[in-house]
Amino acid sequence: MIWIVMILTGLANFAVRFSMFSGLRASTLPDWAERYLRYVPTAVLSAIIAAALFLDEAGDIQMWNTTVLAGLLAAIIAILTRSVIFTIITGLGVLWIIG
Repeated sequence: MIWIVMILTGLANFAVRFSMFSGLRASTLPDWAERYLRYVPTAVLSAIIAAALFLDEAGDIQMWNTTVLAGLLAAIIAILTRSVIFTIITGLGVLWIIG
């Protein structure tokens, strides 16, 4: 029974993803939906980063720890240099040195 559920779920997943890229149905979203959906990736990424910075292993909020300091320094480097590589190197380097 579990195999049938897994196969049907996989086929349903494939069908949904294939329908978006197949070009079989050429439709667009309304302008108001596109305007609001433009902010979804930024909001999701911000939530992931905030959880990684401010939550410890137990799920408690920690306002000042090594990850917050590394994130703060990486954000400053990102604003100053606008370089993804320097930002990553700075954040990981700070974590490596003080962590």
